[in-house]
Amino acid sequence: MHQPIRDNLEDYLKGQARKMPQDFQAHLAACQECASELRMFETQSEMLRSLGVGAELEPRAGFYARVMDRIEQQGQSSIWSILLQPNFGRRLAVASAALVLLLGTYLVTSERGEPEFAANPDVVFTNAPEAQSAVAQQDSLQQQRERDAVLVNLAGYRQ
Repeated sequence: MHQPIRDNLEDYLKGQARKMPQDFQAHLAACQECASELRMFETQSEMLRSLGVGAELEPRAGFYARVMDRIEQQGQSSIWSILLQPNFGRRLAVASAALVLLLGTYLVTSERGEPEFAANPDVVFTNAPEAQSAVAQQDSLQQQRERDAVLVNLAGYRQ
């Protein structure tokens, strides 16, 4: 479509064909391509006008009140309303029970055995000097054994 037709297309389609400038009418008579496109636009415009409603429609009485009621009913849901739903609550309870079961199993299986104080409770829970000296002697004896093992390993090392 050429420029003279494009400039005045809206006015022509509104029904102001008699008030068009002379160059518009001259170009329309000379150019068959623009004339065919203009006829196509005219038919589309007529079809669209036939679809339009003659008078403005008003909503039924109480429309705005119903909309506002529906908005208030939906409201904003909080995290607590989600937690209170029955399906979610059951799922949360099952997941929590599974987690407790897994943690309990882990703690029971990862325990290495009896702690040192359980083997000889008298030594740990008494403040007697004899018990403390016995513990000190055992510690020094253990340290001496470890030193001897290191020396044997160094003496027996060959390249």
